[in-house]
Amino acid sequence: MSGFQLKHLKQITEAEPGNPMKIEGVLNRTAALGHDRQRYLFPWLVAQSNISRIGIDRIKFNESGDPLRVERIGTALEPKTDYERVP
Repeated sequence: MSGFQLKHLKQITEAEPGNPMKIEGVLNRTAALGHDRQRYLFPWLVAQSNISRIGIDRIKFNESGDPLRVERIGTALEPKTDYERVP
């Protein structure tokens, strides 16, 4: 891929102190282009006792096409049964 470069523009996500779903960390964000042509982030959210979820965030852009902020939508995957909650 000649000529391809990534450029860090700015941080568009913010820490959420006290959020129980993220108390032990937010890791490995994955980005995807949705069927609706919107861009999404899927962060790995780690709660207390190492309980993990995959979140869904929508990236919001300004008129110039630069990322502006992230809209938190919810979760894509989360533990539903007891055996999924075993650390």
